[in-house]
Amino acid sequence: MPFPEKVLLIMHNLSAMRPEFAKTAGELAQILQKAVDHVLTALGKHEAEGYVKSYTDQGGDKRFYLTEVGIIKVSALFT
Repeated sequence: MPFPEKVLLIMHNLSAMRPEFAKTAGELAQILQKAVDHVLTALGKHEAEGYVKSYTDQGGDKRFYLTEVGIIKVSALFT
């Protein structure tokens, strides 16, 4: 599975599907054992495609979560 799709899959497995469960790129990078920049590149691509949304939390960290379209994309990876 290509790395960008792995990012979506991990987000789904972590239930990062609503803003209150959103993850930082650092949290995802640690789980994926990849550099944060590499994860941010994938997240940026997914955000442009509408699979991921982001926001900045009260602490100033950018957090990411799957959109409805992103959830469908993850489901399609299994078919």
